[in-house]
Amino acid sequence: MKKMGIWLVLAAMMVGMLSAAAAERKEIVPDMELELSEEITAGIEKTHPFEEGIAPLTGLPASGEKYTPIALILDNSPEVYPHWGVAQADWLIQVPLRRDGGTRMMAIYGNEYPAQAGGARSTRMTNLPVAVMFHAALAYAGHAPVQEDNVRVEKWIDEWDYNKRIRYYDLLTKKYSERVDFLQKPQNLSAHVDGMHADLIKRDLKFDNRGFLFTDEPLTRGDDALQIDLKYFSILDADDIKEGKTPVENGNAACSFEYKDGQYLRTSKTGLYTDRDTGEAVTFSNVIIMRTKVEWEGNYPYYFNHLKTCGQAEIYQNGKHITGAWYRAGRLTRLVLLDENGQEISLQRGRTYMAIADENLVVSYE
Repeated sequence: MKKMGIWLVLAAMMVGMLSAAAAERKEIVPDMELELSEEITAGIEKTHPFEEGIAPLTGLPASGEKYTPIALILDNSPEVYPHWGVAQADWLIQVPLRRDGGTRMMAIYGNEYPAQAGGARSTRMTNLPVAVMFHAALAYAGHAPVQEDNVRVEKWIDEWDYNKRIRYYDLLTKKYSERVDFLQKPQNLSAHVDGMHADLIKRDLKFDNRGFLFTDEPLTRGDDALQIDLKYFSILDADDIKEGKTPVENGNAACSFEYKDGQYLRTSKTGLYTDRDTGEAVTFSNVIIMRTKVEWEGNYPYYFNHLKTCGQAEIYQNGKHITGAWYRAGRLTRLVLLDENGQEISLQRGRTYMAIADENLVVSYE
């Protein structure tokens, strides 16, 4: 296990490992055993106070709506694109779904709450710890009827501050959701995020501020990263390995980011990432790769220790890249992002895209 500090030098070396065939494109070999020293973790603030007039998840002017963070699970298959209601999201997060490399998306709302957003889909255990990081209510369209404790959604809903049915919404109950006519089932479920927001206010539920630091100063250090590519591959089980199979890329999950005019534009198999309602591109000020060990019960994923620990974070801002770390003090605490010196990093104001994955996600940039 490497403590951060020594690890910083090694990370710089790993960034420099380039193939002879593509001398200008960098591919990081992630350190999946990263640890943080007590000196670093002792200096991390448990939370930040609300800054009046500023949205805690974007650093932009607040809408004036009461802060009730809501995490909505979205389908990430090409058939559902373009999503709708995502232009109002503060964060978009891509998480593991299946062994074939398939992923789900999560939209985190903390400032604007659209009347329609979708297409909403079912949740997995890779979604719950992420919602908890933001202390967000969770909205999803059912879940798999599995019994193994590590991947059984009902077990963790009961244990993680979602009990008594107060902080989660199963949209299959038809409350706060409807089927739209421009897609086929099951991709056509639309969530009334504004209705859930109103319900949370009516019941006067309290939400911790698990926001981030922000800056108006652009990131100038690090290496250039004007183009970022994410490639997802199938996860082999013991039988696959015994049969000599090799990982296969999942083209539906792959995506790329181009830095242009101060923002990152996302493209995938279906083209430029846009909002169906507006027809405009959904842009990102920050792109973050959060590395963590992913465990499997058959075809169902969950995170090692359910994201209570630390790991490598690859941070992209202003067309630059640095390798830092992420940290959580416990299962019910906020996500902290650290720079290469172990200091909490300030995000660029605006929307953030994050991919949570293990070393099987191949990230390259130039």
